[in-house]
Amino acid sequence: MTIKKILVLFSLVVFVVTTGFSITRDSIDEKNSESKKLPYEKEIKKAKDYYCEGNFAKAEESINVVLSQSIDNEKASELRNKILLLQEREQFYKRTLVNDYLIELRRTVKEGNYYEGLLFADKIIKLSPDEDIRSFYNRLINEKDVVLYALEDSYDRKVFSDSIKFFVDGKYSKATALIYKLYKKYPKFADYVGMGRYYMIKETNEKRIKTLYAKAIKCFKETKLGEARDYADMCYNLDPTNLKLKILVDQINMEII
Repeated sequence: MTIKKILVLFSLVVFVVTTGFSITRDSIDEKNSESKKLPYEKEIKKAKDYYCEGNFAKAEESINVVLSQSIDNEKASELRNKILLLQEREQFYKRTLVNDYLIELRRTVKEGNYYEGLLFADKIIKLSPDEDIRSFYNRLINEKDVVLYALEDSYDRKVFSDSIKFFVDGKYSKATALIYKLYKKYPKFADYVGMGRYYMIKETNEKRIKTLYAKAIKCFKETKLGEARDYADMCYNLDPTNLKLKILVDQINMEII
């Protein structure tokens, strides 16, 4: 073999080896790049799902994971800004709702309506644990105790106590059935029978809301924003006092705009 042929062959071997090494290195770099990118995308997807479900605390946890490793990540920063805005609105809506419930609480105390009174007191405490409603609450309890001890036997007293517990827990059908039992023996419960039937409609609506809300969330996650807003609006129209529904409507509208 001539020296010329040997040099050509050597050049070919060097070219093949160098090219192969370059391709392999590019493939490794590409895989490393994808492996770095993938955790961010996965975490952002998790944050977006929590966000769509209205679980802002969990969404923030996932966003913070991303931003701790990629401080300039635009998707994570944008989502965090939306959450901060919605949290401010949530606090405003919550305060407005508490004020509305306080008006209703005062009305029920004036009327001696321990059913609705204790219900609104429970709602206020859940939304604003530091709200001072002790004076209202004590007057309602005193009113309830007066009625309780005026009932003729222990069975009636248990029915009465259970009816209030069910009512405050939102189990209006069970509460109303017990109130009706009391009404048949004690005519003074007549007004509460009508009240219970009104709240039974709210209980039926809550079941419809649960179904519609699930559909709204599903569409929201799939970015079917028009359908999501239709379902959210239907929910909200059934219960305008539902804080979760109000925030969902705002979220969807923000995405559409």
